[in-house]
Amino acid sequence: MKKTIAPQLLLLLIALIAWFSIAAQFSISIPALVAKGMTYGEAVWRLFGFLTILTNILLAVCCTLLLLMPDSAPGRFFSRPGVLAALALYIIFVGLGYNLLLRNHAPFTGLHRIADEGMHTVVPLLFAWYWLLFAVKHGIQAKDGLLWLIYPLAYFVMAMVRGSLSGFYPYPFLNVTVLGYPRVMANAVMLLAGLFLIAQALIRIARYKRQDLAID
Repeated sequence: MKKTIAPQLLLLLIALIAWFSIAAQFSISIPALVAKGMTYGEAVWRLFGFLTILTNILLAVCCTLLLLMPDSAPGRFFSRPGVLAALALYIIFVGLGYNLLLRNHAPFTGLHRIADEGMHTVVPLLFAWYWLLFAVKHGIQAKDGLLWLIYPLAYFVMAMVRGSLSGFYPYPFLNVTVLGYPRVMANAVMLLAGLFLIAQALIRIARYKRQDLAID
């Protein structure tokens, strides 16, 4: 019975923390941006420019669907081994990127700090734990690591296009205005290389877990 309940409880915990953190972030940031002269729509659009927000929304949707509608078409999609591994990769990347590169740039307090830690630390750790312990890993192959790069590449292109039109870049290492395109492109290549290495590590873990289950 515990093996059946445990993953469901973990999914519930991830979904609750992710949705709460996202809602808290929006409730804090939108009024602050509106106070600076943005319209409500512009403020919402600004928040959707952050990889952290987009990835946590994906995780929240995934966990909610796996809990409430696992047999629906979206539920079956998010239950695919490759999709779950890709989501684990993205949220681990979000957590590592923030805690290694950006933590000193965000001295938040109060509810803002709680939301920030929820999206950048708690959700990444819990979903990585869920993937490691409970996610099906059958069928994941080495070539999947390249397919998983489509999402971050698409995000990078979007961030560059949005930045060229608005002058706003969501992260300092993507700020073309300050760093210039050559430096930003070099940063992007290094980050993608790091992402690919993490992907290969997850693929190796999936292979090891499959072999371990076969032996058992």
